[in-house]
Amino acid sequence: MLKLKLFWQRFTEAWTSCLLCMVQGDLTVISLNHAFTASKTGFTAALAYVALSYSTKFSGSKIAAVWLISTCTMLADLLIHPTHFGAEMSEAICTGIGAGLIAYVSISIFKK
Repeated sequence: MLKLKLFWQRFTEAWTSCLLCMVQGDLTVISLNHAFTASKTGFTAALAYVALSYSTKFSGSKIAAVWLISTCTMLADLLIHPTHFGAEMSEAICTGIGAGLIAYVSISIFKK
């Protein structure tokens, strides 16, 4: 049950970051297609995060958790869809940074 909760937390962080980067912050243009694409990125990133969270190197460290979800989100975004702005990796990098910032705030607030 703990891993399911962890999956859901990381999914929402990656999904939110991906959705916001895809629409470049303009919430008025969000569509179901954007939400679906962001859910694929969130699912892939969260699945990779949970799989890698079994490693003892990542357990218990806030910085390692933030780095890991940032990296997983960036790679998932890069694999799931093409960029919507800038160079080939620019949106994926922004999405990863966004997910990391959301995760940092989330971990800081909701840490047991």
